[in-house]
Amino acid sequence: MRKRPVGLLLFVCFLLPVLHAGAESTASFSESGIEILSARDAAFGGPHVALADGLSCLFTNPAGFRSAEPELSLSELTVNLTGPVFSIADIVVQALSGTSATDLITTESVQNLLKKLYASGSLFGPIAFGYVGEGLGFGFFNTSSVTLTSTGTVPKLMAGIQEDVVFAGGYSFRIPLPEALQSTFDLGILLKAFLRGNMTIEKSTLDLISVLSSISPDLLLEEPFTLGVGVGADAGLLWNWNSLISLGIVGRNLWTPTLYSSYATLQSFLDAGTPTTTLGLVPIDLSAGLLFTPSLGFLERYVTDIKIALDYDDILDFLTHPATASNPVLHVGLGIELTLLEILNLRGGFYRGYFSGGFGVDFTYVRLNVAMFGTELSTEPGLRPAYNLRLGLEFRL
Repeated sequence: MRKRPVGLLLFVCFLLPVLHAGAESTASFSESGIEILSARDAAFGGPHVALADGLSCLFTNPAGFRSAEPELSLSELTVNLTGPVFSIADIVVQALSGTSATDLITTESVQNLLKKLYASGSLFGPIAFGYVGEGLGFGFFNTSSVTLTSTGTVPKLMAGIQEDVVFAGGYSFRIPLPEALQSTFDLGILLKAFLRGNMTIEKSTLDLISVLSSISPDLLLEEPFTLGVGVGADAGLLWNWNSLISLGIVGRNLWTPTLYSSYATLQSFLDAGTPTTTLGLVPIDLSAGLLFTPSLGFLERYVTDIKIALDYDDILDFLTHPATASNPVLHVGLGIELTLLEILNLRGGFYRGYFSGGFGVDFTYVRLNVAMFGTELSTEPGLRPAYNLRLGLEFRL
């Protein structure tokens, strides 16, 4: 009689990252800002601050609102999976086939997985309503995420469950330049507010067996819960010469204070208990990028557009958060995007020390984007790699 609940819990624990998929950490606002998941950016060598061609510039560079073509986002579903996805899927299949919790967890393959597990999944959307164009940019978004990690010689499994809700709005204006310069120069500012709910569940292998054998929704009520709120501002510059070269500079989180309320249990939060509060400040992220969009001549009947971008993000990390500053190689983002027949986009890049690739199909009102890429979980390249799959479905007007 217990096999079905065990299978159901494993299905939830291990498939939930698929349905609510990458938050790559459960870090607080004071340690990391808000990331808008984009399958296009992931395949294209990361976010590019000199790229201004749609909703993507909302959280890359607000100066892009002025030159971006008008675009209205109705909704979006972007799923990101990180870690040994296929191994976890195999465990889910075994659980659903009726294997008991004890037999499943004590197998050699699962024990080896638990010793060095890092897996996460996030879902950006379905709330993704926003507009960019004619100097204006605003949006309202949500992201749900789950992160699974194991620590210690006797494995302990930690599950971080997180929900982010973000509202942002800003404006960009153009500074007139002499026509002889064949250039444009835009300034932009963005104001944002966000809300984050976070819960971390930690269980040893022995505890996990007993939990799986007596699954109940009430188990979550006894786990610690943290609610965070914050407000912030971004500002950016974007210079373009002759629609050929663009240079962008952005300062994210110029002033982004946060307030955290930590509750002993989720039940305490629901009962309006007294929390422990903590004030924080998200570190400033200064990033710069270059975009090259060459003319292709007679090839334009087949290759309608090409973009080559080079960025260096979080330039001042050794000053703003030295304890978690990373190797300079992990700051470099390089990408190329080819648009074929105005429908198919082929992308490749290098970001955070690893190569990336993917494609996109534009059906006018619906866009499909797929990316496969690597990320580094440590501060040095090659020490703790993680591989990712990201799939996005965008509904645009």
